[in-house]
Amino acid sequence: MKSIAAVLMIGAPLLLAGPAAAGPETTVITAGDLQQLCLGTDTTSKNVCRVYILGVTQGIRLGMNIAAGKIKGGRPCIPEALSGDALESSVKSRLGEHLARVPADRDLDASAFIATLMVARYPCPQPKP
Repeated sequence: MKSIAAVLMIGAPLLLAGPAAAGPETTVITAGDLQQLCLGTDTTSKNVCRVYILGVTQGIRLGMNIAAGKIKGGRPCIPEALSGDALESSVKSRLGEHLARVPADRDLDASAFIATLMVARYPCPQPKP
């Protein structure tokens, strides 16, 4: 159970980023895995279940906003070979840097913040005219 929780906490950014970020070693969380976590009685399982469901829900909402053109700069094209560790490290360092400069942004929607960061860091190539 704890290994599933660890995979979710480490792999959530890749899972939420979608197929473009999925590499050959991506772990898929099955409905059965999620059920095990959600039925768990320990605090870690309960928290991972809740955060996973919230993350997927926010990811869907964010994807719809990106598709509707509501995210400044377009959509991100996250490299397929980018590891979960590299993605996590990038988000954490940029989050820390930005919030140190602009503390008021602590109240921004985290999923939109990450999306904006990903668009800036991994913009999709613009079509050539």
